[in-house]
Amino acid sequence: MTARLLVTLGHDPHAISLVDQRGILSAERDDMDELMLRNPWKYRLALQTNGGGRSGELADALRGADVLLAASRPDPHAISAEAIRTMADDPIVFALANPVPEIWPEVARRAGAAVVATGRSDFPNQVNNSLIFPGVFRGVLDARARSIDDEIVLAAARELAARAHDRGLTADHLLPTMEELDVFPHVAAAVATASVDRGLARVTRSRAEFLAIAKERMARPTRLIEAIARSGL
Repeated sequence: MTARLLVTLGHDPHAISLVDQRGILSAERDDMDELMLRNPWKYRLALQTNGGGRSGELADALRGADVLLAASRPDPHAISAEAIRTMADDPIVFALANPVPEIWPEVARRAGAAVVATGRSDFPNQVNNSLIFPGVFRGVLDARARSIDDEIVLAAARELAARAHDRGLTADHLLPTMEELDVFPHVAAAVATASVDRGLARVTRSRAEFLAIAKERMARPTRLIEAIARSGL
């Protein structure tokens, strides 16, 4: 899904190399017939991506690359410091496996990474679905959307990015954190509005109205928990 969303955003699929347990995905791999039958989505990606015709393993894909997006298995040695050193100058490294990233952030930085993100909240730049799910589902419910398509997901991503930009971007602050609760109603409003724009909503309101509704509904659990805490239960 990540590759599909990147292409939808306008990234050149030929400039993207995807790697699975068998190596770099390409139209020349000897398992293409199997992929066509068992993994049609991966088969399509093999045809669309890797315009340079790279082959080999992860280390081969990283050579000269600007960005690494990894979401594989919890293993701090899955990606080596040497592999990061072969990337382009000042690369961006997202090592998102949980609970242990594919490479420790400090190791990636020492190897030359300019920006590092993980899926964990105890490191800078947490990239986790917990940042997006509350707003996405609140917005879908408020608009009573019939379905969720890529444009709705991207509306949530753009709103999250806009909130981070408003707060000021740094190498250690790419996204809001889970503690920034005011972000989630804005994401919900963006999702609900996108649902209306896409013709998927059963409820039509303005963005300001969706925002007010989301703020109220998302504040209720917080008020309830605070009341329980005050009661001593």
